Amino acid sequence: MHDNNSNEAFTKLLSPQPDTMTARGSDEDEDTLRYYLDDDPEINSSITGCFEASFLGAVASAVCFPITLLACCGLTIIPERQHAAVLYFGKYSGSIQKPGIHFLPPIGAEFRYMSTATRTLNLTDIKVLDQRGNPIVVSAVVTFEPTSAKKARIDVENPWPERRSGEDETFLQLQAQAVLKQVASMFPYEAPPGESSLQTEGAHIADMLIARLQKRVAVAGARIQSFDLVDLSYAKEIASAMLVRQQAAALVDARKLIVKAAVDMTHQAVKDLEEKTGEPMSKEMRERTCANLLTVVCSSEAVTPTLPVG
Repeated sequence: MHDNNSNEAFTKLLSPQPDTMTARGSDEDEDTLRYYLDDDPEINSSITGCFEASFLGAVASAVCFPITLLACCGLTIIPERQHAAVLYFGKYSGSIQKPGIHFLPPIGAEFRYMSTATRTLNLTDIKVLDQRGNPIVVSAVVTFEPTSAKKARIDVENPWPERRSGEDETFLQLQAQAVLKQVASMFPYEAPPGESSLQTEGAHIADMLIARLQKRVAVAGARIQSFDLVDLSYAKEIASAMLVRQQAAALVDARKLIVKAAVDMTHQAVKDLEEKTGEPMSKEMRERTCANLLTVVCSSEAVTPTLPVG
């Protein structure tokens, strides 16, 4: 069970952000999240509580007293970091959230256990389209904490992957994939300096992913702690073409830098020559000097000096 301080801190985390949630209906969304993430009603598992859990179960246990003794008198052991949803004759009665030994009428009782340990969900090689329609491959890791045995074992079927179940398509996994595709489509894979992209907006994208996924999986009682992108690349079908484009763009940027530096160097060289000689250069000499200097500086190969003959 979580204390009030952690619940208040998490409520602040779920507060709508201007760029991720609209102002309209924000109060309703917050109330819905708070409802879904509240703790389950705790069942009274003391000796007197056996009559409050289920009247029919208590009567049946009293009538079947010898069988009750054989059933260890309705004692149930809840390990650390475990919750149990308690059903009597198919009807939910409450949840056991504290570790230890608990007493409940055994007749007609069904216990559905759930671990509250923090766990992760790996989303590997999810193909999505970025803002420009380019296919990209994204991998992400979701860290979450189960909070409600009732929601995970009664309200939602197959909420998340279990270590021994081998399930591939679970509620949390499908919702995380949908959110990842939605958010990835809002940004380009790469952008010029100063513009947002999937490569540069990691922290902002993570906040958007957490907020959107939390709204979807609150019904399953999952508290999302983090949702981070761990790998990002172009899809195989366009990877080679994009690599050529990136190389061409890098070459153009490099050439622009070289030409700008060459012009500055040539201008300074001509100015220094005129100052040291004390005489202005003729137009023809200036043009020849500028052409030679620009050729030498901008050339990508070694320069071969030539001398005019005749």
